[in-house]
Amino acid sequence: MSNPDIGIDPSNVAGAEAVDRPTSALAVPSFRIYFVGTILAMNALRLGAVAQGLLMWDLTGSTLSLGGVAAATAIPMVLVNIFGGVLADRYEAKFLLGGSSLIGALLLVVLGILDITNTVQTWHVFSFSLISGFVAGADQPSRQAYFPSLVPASAIKSAVTINGSLIASASVVAPTLGGLLIAALGTHVGFFVASLGWFAMFVATLILPRRGASSFHRSVLRDLGTGFGFIFRNRVLLVFMILAFANMLMVFGWIGMLPAYVDLFGGGAREVGFMFSSAGIGAFSGILVAGKVSSGRYMGWMILGGAASFSAIMLAVSNSPSIVIAMVLAAMAHFGNGLFNISLIVAVQLRVPEDIRGRVMGVFAISQSIGLLGGLWTGVLSSLIGLRDGMMVGPLILLLMIITILFTQPKIRKLHEDPAHDR
Repeated sequence: MSNPDIGIDPSNVAGAEAVDRPTSALAVPSFRIYFVGTILAMNALRLGAVAQGLLMWDLTGSTLSLGGVAAATAIPMVLVNIFGGVLADRYEAKFLLGGSSLIGALLLVVLGILDITNTVQTWHVFSFSLISGFVAGADQPSRQAYFPSLVPASAIKSAVTINGSLIASASVVAPTLGGLLIAALGTHVGFFVASLGWFAMFVATLILPRRGASSFHRSVLRDLGTGFGFIFRNRVLLVFMILAFANMLMVFGWIGMLPAYVDLFGGGAREVGFMFSSAGIGAFSGILVAGKVSSGRYMGWMILGGAASFSAIMLAVSNSPSIVIAMVLAAMAHFGNGLFNISLIVAVQLRVPEDIRGRVMGVFAISQSIGLLGGLWTGVLSSLIGLRDGMMVGPLILLLMIITILFTQPKIRKLHEDPAHDR
């Protein structure tokens, strides 16, 4: 095992051979099991998010409440994500995945019962969000640390692309079907159906092999410091971490505002589903392109370009004159976001040693929590200056950050897909 406190030996970097001899992760039986469980779980995640947002909007009609629910989920996710990577390296990751999936399923059932019995209150939704934040906080770094261990190094890029596409594809199907289902039968049905998806992931973890855990344990804080220290010693990873956090905080928070946004056009549950799915179609397309195209020496440009297009087009979404145009623009914007996210994750995964993968990827997993916290940022701004203007502030800030990185970080501009060619 390499010493995580010193520099990297390129021969120990997981996935270093992936660029030379790429193979498909789906050729590995255990990854196919993970694939089935994850696609059901991710559809459950999206369906649950749609139902939760619509329920809170029905209860309060407040953009600030929508942002508050997002923050209630995000804050515990951030706290657990900080230590989740350490847990994923110390303990068996498949058990962490299984436990979080089972708890997630039970939470959805409870909220569905409260909803169908007409006893649900706003504090119930906030409490559910808080607890589910802790659950998701353990799930994310465990998932990021676990799935690469199911495949050989030559299939790392394929595994990362497929894992990302599962999340994005869920944003295509679940919100539209969920919106139609909820519009016809009520939000409680959305919660019950979503619980089945999480239970399926739990069953999958019972079949999957163990990843194994590190036998070398130090204090939790020192292990945590190893992940952050590795990132801070690597300028490329540090810039990527800052960019990933800013992208989710500044721009992605608009998703939490969807019930309020479609209300601008007189829309309801169906339109929320359509908008969510439009974003998912774009993200899924961007992920597929990122996985199929070998960016070579233009890896850095692909990452920065994807983030810039996401921000720029979201400015147009904020000012869209109709829901139909907004759907098209949302798909275009999230194409850039999908391209950005997968390219960045591939670049990071290929530069992280296996023995500290959980700790490093746990840090990057925090950015997903920050995306939910971005809902609070957007919600507060929207309550102060209006929804459309509130949605524009973050994208403008991120565009300025990208321009700054472009002109001040030559290592990013010259980044190669293959770490062996980094300069």
